[in-house]
Formats: sequence, structure tokens, C-alpha cells
Amino acid sequence: GRYWYHSHSGFQEQRGLYGPLIIDPLEPAPFKYDREHVVLLSDWTDEQPERVFAKLKKQSDYYNFNQRTVGDFFKDVRRLGLKRSLADRKLWGGMRMNPTDLADVSGYTYTYLMNGAAPAANWTGLFKSGERVRLRFINGSSMTYFDVRIPGLKMTVVAADGQYVHPVTVDEFRIATAETYDVIVEPTGQDAFTIFAQSLDRTGFAAGTLAVREGLRPVVPELDPRQMLTMTDMGHGGIDHAAMGHAGSQKPAAPDPHAGHTMGSSSAGILSHP
Repeated sequence: GRYWYHSHSGFQEQRGLYGPLIIDPLEPAPFKYDREHVVLLSDWTDEQPERVFAKLKKQSDYYNFNQRTVGDFFKDVRRLGLKRSLADRKLWGGMRMNPTDLADVSGYTYTYLMNGAAPAANWTGLFKSGERVRLRFINGSSMTYFDVRIPGLKMTVVAADGQYVHPVTVDEFRIATAETYDVIVEPTGQDAFTIFAQSLDRTGFAAGTLAVREGLRPVVPELDPRQMLTMTDMGHGGIDHAAMGHAGSQKPAAPDPHAGHTMGSSSAGILSHP
């Protein structure tokens, strides 16, 4: 199976002390593929990790630059009316929380990496047209959740956290901190495809390329619009969320950054878009 190692001492993981571990099975995998690539996602900051931590202890939303503004309030008033807009702010204020609080540390200080390379460095995994390629995704970040897709390709998830699973074909999947997924893709019809992994809070992304040769770079997608938490996400299911204008939110709340350590073979992070 596919696993990874990382330090739990001080801030060593944030400084880059981590890496993949691939353990060859005694028996052949129950699926066929022609080649494989490890895709290790992570986050990096040029700040001292101790300084990042100190800022968060003093102000938990220090790195959240996606917060709602007075302009958003007036837009809500025009759409929902003054009473409902005020009630929404009162609910969040009463919990001393923010509906844009999807990540403690954002792209304001983080650079998101793919196999240690920033998006501009364009990490490239090679393939030949028609091959079945196994991509071993590992989220080795300190606290970032990623939504992963390869525009133009379907991905068939065949393993989760080192264990084989019933194959599921998806357009996109969410990978939490410490989780791993193996997917099979069959690139054909073009010479290069972008592997695009955007952060849950939509403040940055990691990106690389599947290509028939080095030096190719297809179009990198724009970041999706920011998502907003709802009262349902916060466990308040009895509140009229539609009245608050949040019924359209499709993404779940971001759970604890280290919850993925015990995920096992769950496929809860898979997002399928027909």
C-alpha cells in the first residue's frame, strides 16, 4: 500500500520533514496499470512556523482574508431583507465564529506544493497515450485540505489509506490532511493534462502536469469561488438555512485538520459530479 512518514516533533513537519512510503504487496493489485506516479501534496511557508503559530494563538483568523464585508451585508439585505440578514449575522456572532473559517492558515502565507514543487515549477509525470496510470495521492500538508481534479479526465479511486476499495469513478475528490488515495486515469486525446489541487478555502492551489514529454503546460484552471459554511455545517440543523441564503452551499465544513489520520478505507472525501 501507499503510506507516508512525517515528524510529530515541534514544527518539523511544517519545515518539510515528511515523505512517501510505498510498500509492495505480496499479491498483485486487483486492477491493472502500466505506470505509476506518487503525487505528494503539501503546504510551505517562508515564515518561521513558530511565528505562524504565535499569530494564530493571538488571533485565530489572522490569515483569513476571505471574510464577509459590509458590501456582502448590503448584498444580502437586497436579496433577503434586513431582518434575515441581521439574524444571520447574529447567529454567527453569537457563536463567535465566521462562515468563511475554512482554514486556519491560508494562501496568504502558504505556497501549495506538488512533490515539493510550487505551481510555477510545473512538476510533470510522464505517460504514453492509452496507458493506465496509477496516481498515488498523499496529503502531506500541515493543515490544508485539497479538492483534486484533472480537467478532461475521469479518475477511478481504487485505494484509500493503503487499502483497496471498490472502484469508484469521480471527477473530483477531497483529500484531508494525512489521507491518501490511489486513482487510475487513462489519458488520451491530448498531450498534457493539469493535476489541479485547490485548497478548501480557495486561497491557493498546487498544480502539476501529466504529459507525454517534459516541458508541456496545459491551461491551469481558475480557483473556484469561495465557499461559505452553513448552520447545518456547524451542527444547527433546525435553523432555516434557506431563509439565510445558504441553501446553495455544497461543501461540508472543514473538520479537524488531523481527523484524517484514522480514516481507514473510507471514501467519504470523494466528490462525484455527473
